[in-house]
Amino acid sequence: MKKQNLLKLFWILFVITGPSLSHAQGNLESMRQMIFEKTNELRVLAGYSALRPLDSLMDLAQYHSVNMVEHHFYSHVDHEGLNPIERAEKKGLNPWVKKEGRYFGIAENIARTPWFENVIGCGDTQSESSLTDCMVLGWKNSKPHYKNILGDYTYLGVGLFFDDSGMVYGTQNFR
Repeated sequence: MKKQNLLKLFWILFVITGPSLSHAQGNLESMRQMIFEKTNELRVLAGYSALRPLDSLMDLAQYHSVNMVEHHFYSHVDHEGLNPIERAEKKGLNPWVKKEGRYFGIAENIARTPWFENVIGCGDTQSESSLTDCMVLGWKNSKPHYKNILGDYTYLGVGLFFDDSGMVYGTQNFR
């Protein structure tokens, strides 16, 4: 009898807390797409061509966002000591593009934005749209990040992943 009561309690707790923990996780794809589109809106408004998605860059960006959460760090250099170019090479992706006789490597933007909190300069990030607006606005308001957004790139990959506290870790990789 005790075992059945514990099992019932477990399921009740799961039903109550499960959706709140997984709600944000379930919308990662649409949020990644929103960030992609909002980044291209910034480029087009500034007179640049829109970036195109590249599956390998999307995978690389997602890999880094997941790693930041799973290995508890927030940096362009990952838990193995690899930078974006080294991570790309490790995953079999050519990180270099030759333009006008010069080689350009993958560029990266990262961000952390809380879910359901009042963020200075953004307000509440209670929706997919408001959270992605806040993340892209943060990159726009940072000169080095905005330089990457407006850089001479063709492709963009976007990764997002939530930690247990509801903080979303975002990565953009440009090539």
